Amino acid sequence: SRLTSQVASPRLPTRASLPYPRPTLARTAAMLTSRFMRATKMIVGVSVKDIEGSSAAMKKALFFAQPGDHISAIHVPTLMPEMMLSSMSDPGDASEDALLALSNMPTKAGAAMMDKMRQVAAAEMALTGKTINIDYKVSAPTSSVKSGLLAACRYEGANVLIIGAGVGGKGSIPPFVAQNADGVTVCIVRDHIQ
Repeated sequence: SRLTSQVASPRLPTRASLPYPRPTLARTAAMLTSRFMRATKMIVGVSVKDIEGSSAAMKKALFFAQPGDHISAIHVPTLMPEMMLSSMSDPGDASEDALLALSNMPTKAGAAMMDKMRQVAAAEMALTGKTINIDYKVSAPTSSVKSGLLAACRYEGANVLIIGAGVGGKGSIPPFVAQNADGVTVCIVRDHIQ
């Protein structure tokens, strides 16, 4: 006699046999509304010293971003040290235009960096087909960029902070924010580091 074994094929559940109801239009609308209310506010830290890391951070933020999310690219410039003024023979002899130019240098460099971030974001959105709302901001210069970046996160109500790893992957800001960014998820992008 022949032995035949019958293997029961598993039956996939049908829509009617699922333990939860089929989503209605109202339920779908409620889920979408909930998604938009939970939209993520991301901050991308932008550094003049680490252009490659800042670009990688912007690309990673756009990779994570979903419809309804908001990204703010923020550069916190370093306050010009008072030592530069003390190296002048007499800072009082400097014209107002010279002092204004010295105080505006960090902000101008930040504005140029924001133009670079706009280009990176536009290229990445064209590549991925996403349309995400992005703000580009240069904060007031500060003597502590690390604390200034965390203050910007608090001010913006950020859920996520995405930054590059610093020049050569050895920056001092990433470990500082990883230790001190309470209530914010920190992503340090190292994809571009070889």
